[in-house]
Amino acid sequence: MTTHWHPSWWKEEVHGTAWALVREALHRDWQQTKHDLGVGGHDLHQSVGDTLKQAGGAAQLPNLDDANVPLSLGEWNDIEGPFGYGFAARREYGARHPRWNPQLEAILKSEWTAAQDQATRDWKAIVELVRRGYELQEVPKAAAPDAPQA
Repeated sequence: MTTHWHPSWWKEEVHGTAWALVREALHRDWQQTKHDLGVGGHDLHQSVGDTLKQAGGAAQLPNLDDANVPLSLGEWNDIEGPFGYGFAARREYGARHPRWNPQLEAILKSEWTAAQDQATRDWKAIVELVRRGYELQEVPKAAAPDAPQA
């Protein structure tokens, strides 16, 4: 049985707070792994990417028994604008913001909100699409399927 022992240098406000976030993400991952192996657990639609985002604070942790909310994609015409905005924003802000963060989100939200006469959807409705576009890694030309072979 595991105890909640901590070394003498452990400071709850430093180590405990960080561990609490990681612990919950890993707990969800463990439940998904047990489900995938057929030895219990819950199907939480939890991938390694979900675990890493949740552990790093980049994604919200649902309750332990709740599955991750699937991305509702809708029609291409509905997602192309926000997705493309995120992709282009990466080229504009990527050097200063290599990862999605609150400062970047505030900039993008401000731009989106300022263009409300052209951008008809509310920021809350599209922020995850913008983020997915921003986090999309470009395919190197050599790896592109139609790239000519040397």
